[in-house]
Amino acid sequence: MSSIKRIFLFVSFIVVLLFVLLYLRAVLVNLQNFNRFLKTLEEQYKKLELRIKKIEQGKREVLATAYTSSRKECDDTPFITASNKRVRWGVIAMDKVPFGTKVYIPFFKKVFVVEDRGRAIRGSRIDIWMPNRNDAIKFGKKRLIVYVLGR
Repeated sequence: MSSIKRIFLFVSFIVVLLFVLLYLRAVLVNLQNFNRFLKTLEEQYKKLELRIKKIEQGKREVLATAYTSSRKECDDTPFITASNKRVRWGVIAMDKVPFGTKVYIPFFKKVFVVEDRGRAIRGSRIDIWMPNRNDAIKFGKKRLIVYVLGR
């Protein structure tokens, strides 16, 4: 074999080897990026686990009723809550938690805010404000699972 052919084969081998090394480097970089991605996913999973644990700690079974702003159901300021806010859809009455506490009610698929109290609302009872009497009567009394989320 001539020396030119040998040099050509050697150079070709070196070029192929360089391409293989570049390819392996790219694979290594992708693996490192993938490992970073996995680590980020693990961290997010742990955070979610903690959030779920916290939410589960707030799980309560309650007897839920509904009320409106009629004079028969309220004091002399029917459209103002005990926390001095105007009533609206999303307000509930509940005791033993501070005003402003958020409560998720899966029945409605909605987060409500505790902004009211009530004489009969003690212990494991809540009262949900509704805009009209028919809806409140239709709702009636229900045992519900709620999640006290905090402020």
